[in-house]
Amino acid sequence: MTDLWFFLQLFKPHRLWLSAGIVLSLLTSFAAIALLTLSGWFISSSALAGATVAFNFMLPAAQIRALAICRTLGRYGERLLTHEATFRALASIRSWFFRQLIPLAPGRLSAMRSGDLLSRMTSDIDALDALYLRLLAPAVVAALGVLVVTGFLYRYSPLISLTTGLLLLIASVWTPWLFNRLGRNGAEALVALTASFRIRQIDMMQGLADLLANQAYTRFSNHLGQVSELIIDNQRQNNRLTAISSALTLLLSQITLLTALVIGAMSFRDGLLSGAELALVIFCVIAAFELVTPLPQAMQMLAKTQKAARRIRSVAEQAPTVNQPEQASALPDRYDLQLDDVSFRYDEKQAWVLQHINLSIPHGAKIAVIGASGSGKTTLLQLIMRYYDPEHGRVLLGGQSLRQFNSDELLSGFGVLSQRSQLFAATIKENLLIAKPDATASELDSAVKAAGLESYIRRLPEGMTTWVGESGLQVSGGEARRIALARLYLKNAPVLILDEPTEGLDSDTERDVFAALADFAKDKTLIMVTHRESGLGLVDDVYSMERGVLEKM
Repeated sequence: MTDLWFFLQLFKPHRLWLSAGIVLSLLTSFAAIALLTLSGWFISSSALAGATVAFNFMLPAAQIRALAICRTLGRYGERLLTHEATFRALASIRSWFFRQLIPLAPGRLSAMRSGDLLSRMTSDIDALDALYLRLLAPAVVAALGVLVVTGFLYRYSPLISLTTGLLLLIASVWTPWLFNRLGRNGAEALVALTASFRIRQIDMMQGLADLLANQAYTRFSNHLGQVSELIIDNQRQNNRLTAISSALTLLLSQITLLTALVIGAMSFRDGLLSGAELALVIFCVIAAFELVTPLPQAMQMLAKTQKAARRIRSVAEQAPTVNQPEQASALPDRYDLQLDDVSFRYDEKQAWVLQHINLSIPHGAKIAVIGASGSGKTTLLQLIMRYYDPEHGRVLLGGQSLRQFNSDELLSGFGVLSQRSQLFAATIKENLLIAKPDATASELDSAVKAAGLESYIRRLPEGMTTWVGESGLQVSGGEARRIALARLYLKNAPVLILDEPTEGLDSDTERDVFAALADFAKDKTLIMVTHRESGLGLVDDVYSMERGVLEKM
């Protein structure tokens, strides 16, 4: 329950909405119980009075109409308030979750599958709507409602009151507890299966072309279908438990009703209750079970909500790979970089990725690091940009350790061009403005011209507002790289980081990219890692990297 309590604390900013929803739910429930109770008394009293006894028909009839209107409007208002409160709370949790994720990128998040992370951000957070709508609000309404109903019945028959209260207690506590135990494994399995289904579904969508090319689509599709069948079987079992819980609650209500009828009949015989009062008590008992009917089903799925809450917290509460200083130093005027006896590994159980690296990169220097894939080149760049801190040694900027700088401010000094520069599902202009949101039209034109995009954009009917598609699929690989290059120009950072910048490009495009970079990087520090020799004309010094050991060539 600690996981659920944790998220309840995040609901606090919306406590007025949440409280208003509960109050209106309670008033609506009271109106429904009072409507049935008063109706039973009114019909019985009218029948007993007949035509010979003076009876005020107008007042009870007006009260019944008022209660009916209150119940209808209250039910609508309850839905409106409780759902508004839930949506506001979930929006706050999503914002909180994204804020928690930002310090984890890219270090911690790189170890997670995108489908699993997406499942936690969407379906798991959505599952928390049950925390208020199906657990907190109904439980509060049931607890207060049962107290009020038993207190009301006590005025007419203490024995009926105690019997009804006891059976309502069983229906609201023991029955939900029982079905929580019975449904716990299935509810937790449903969360895990749903996450697995989403992961496999996203993997299939992202790799659809390769699956079709290798005739593996059917095999992957069948596997996805098997997971889907497991989800359906699990839901079917949960639905059986839901039906049984509803039947048990109905059985308890009928037992309560029968008991109240027997006790009420004896009280009527002994003159303790009038006929109209007996009808009032019986109809009140019937209506009272509306308070506890939702609880068994809600508690059956409590484990699902708990599992979702644990999955969210397990990501959000991870320690970031770097810690921000309490008092960050100001960035220096010169970006002199130095790695002093740096060793690094991603995990204590893994081998060293970098070993005793010593490297000095004065401001304006241009170096390249070449080596095979997996030799540690990209990790070297990640340490320079402080995605990670070295386990041994220091990385210095202007003579100060990178640990003394705020990471966000530090990244403002680096412009990155890699083989995986992300293009977002937006227009060309919007993709460029990521680097500088307040860029002027002349700055955009200069970046486009420097990247060699001018003629390409001129040919497009929509120009800079052309949609690039998901991950830039609507543009060619060469044009996608040029857009990323224009973004690099627009940021205009003092240090350029090039990570396999022309991987996958044809020789003509590669030559154009390097020619553009040569002009742009004249007064900047340039650090390039590659496993190819093309582009080495850009640099003054070349280093080789092999198994985490750096040597100058």
